[in-house]
Amino acid sequence: METRAEHARSFLAAADLVLDLGQDAGVVSVNNLIGSLAVLAGIAAADAICGSALGERAAGENHQEAVALLRRVSAVGDNSAAQLKRLLDVKTTTQYSPVLLGDGKATQLLSIARRLVGAMDAQLRI
Repeated sequence: METRAEHARSFLAAADLVLDLGQDAGVVSVNNLIGSLAVLAGIAAADAICGSALGERAAGENHQEAVALLRRVSAVGDNSAAQLKRLLDVKTTTQYSPVLLGDGKATQLLSIARRLVGAMDAQLRI
């Protein structure tokens, strides 16, 4: 659980570095890399949340299992599962597709990842 939490924080920190320094460092497709790191941060955060609350995490190829597990542990009014689904819906585009993300989409994905990592940190403090 703590390892996945550290992964989530690290993916988020890496996304921030790419946001700040990526173009200067010659990173191609900065927005796709930011989006990809946001997706990975969200998945790791969900794993840590579920590990803390349930003692398990989704480990299969079907990422929708992670959404279902996160939904099980989410409080009423918590939209973490919906946020994770939004990230997972663009996973293929950010990581495998030749489609380039725009600045707005990358910023949106990073914001979603920040909320999930924030929810994870709140869960782990309980």
